[in-house]
Amino acid sequence: MAKKPPIAPASEDAAEDQIAPPAAPGRFHGSMLAGADFDDVDLRGARFHNVALTKAELDDVDLRGARLHNVALTKAELDDVDLRGARLHNATLAGASLDDISLAGARIDNADATATRWSDVNLRRARFEGSDLRGVEIVGCTIEGLTIDGVRIDRLLDEAKARSNASSAPEATGKAATPGRKKPRRPAPVR
Repeated sequence: MAKKPPIAPASEDAAEDQIAPPAAPGRFHGSMLAGADFDDVDLRGARFHNVALTKAELDDVDLRGARLHNVALTKAELDDVDLRGARLHNATLAGASLDDISLAGARIDNADATATRWSDVNLRRARFEGSDLRGVEIVGCTIEGLTIDGVRIDRLLDEAKARSNASSAPEATGKAATPGRKKPRRPAPVR
C-alpha cells in the first residue's frame, strides 16, 4: 500500500484562498421563499425581484452588492448578514429582526421597516429615502454617517446628547440653578 503524503497544516491565508466567489450572481425572480432557511450562503451581487421571504431565516449570508427590488422580508430573522453596498427598493421588513448586520454604504428606498429591531447593525454611510421607520428599535448599532432624508443622524444624536448634558449639569452638582433669579441682597446695616 502506498504511503499518503502528510497533510500540511492549514493557514489562514490558504483558507481564504479556498473560498471562491460565486461563478455568477444568483437571480431570483417571482420566487415564493416564505419560511426559507439560508445558512452560510454566498449571494454576493445576487438579484432578487418580486421575491417573498416572509418569515425566512438568513444566517451568515453574504449579500454584498446585492439588489433587492419588491422583496418581502416581513417577520424574517437576519443574523450575521452582510448587505454592504446593497440596494433595497420597495422592500418590506416590517416586524423583522436584524442582528449583527452590515448595511454600510447600502441604499434603502421606499422600504417598510416598521416595528423592526436592529441590534449590532453597522449603518455607516447607509442612506434611507422615502422609508417608513416607525417603531424601529435600534440597539448597539454603529450609525456613523447614517443619513435619513438628507439628515446625518449621528450628528443629530450628538447634538441632542450635548444639549441634554448641558441642561442636566446643575443637577449633577446638587445645586438647582433657576435661570433669571438672582440671590437676594442683604440689606445694608442701618446706622
